[in-house]
Amino acid sequence: MCDSFLINRTVLAVKAFFMGGNKSKIITTHGIYYSVLTPLELLNKACINYSSTWQGRTDVATVLLNYSKKPPFIIEPNKIGVFPTKSSKSPDCVFIFNHHISVHEVAKGQSVITFMAGISVTVKVSKNTILKQYQRLHTLMSVSNLRHQEKELYDRENGFDDRIVW
Repeated sequence: MCDSFLINRTVLAVKAFFMGGNKSKIITTHGIYYSVLTPLELLNKACINYSSTWQGRTDVATVLLNYSKKPPFIIEPNKIGVFPTKSSKSPDCVFIFNHHISVHEVAKGQSVITFMAGISVTVKVSKNTILKQYQRLHTLMSVSNLRHQEKELYDRENGFDDRIVW
């Protein structure tokens, strides 16, 4: 199975992990998986599975919401969204997926993110940074969802219906 197919709605976080030839740790509701791909390679391939690239997805977020630093992005429209905790090029960056979270700052610049499933991830950023990124992701997903609904309405009103099979 292609590692990028591990990126689905059960993924909670992806982080760098260098051991035994692996470069990524994928934390899901079903357990932990490892990949020989870096987090960015893994996320880029996951984006490609949905007809774009990581760069394309982050460019859209930057344009739509004017987020130039650490932009969140959507992998699968209306379903899978992600935000980076730091610059995506930082080895300390953890990519957090769109699930309900609670955040507790355990030291200056270090927080624990706990997901509904009771699974926790420690990140090297403040609680405020996590909450800001979380808000940005959900704003992006809301805007994207609204744009998608408006396009469907426009298409239906103008005789374009992709539900019709010829």
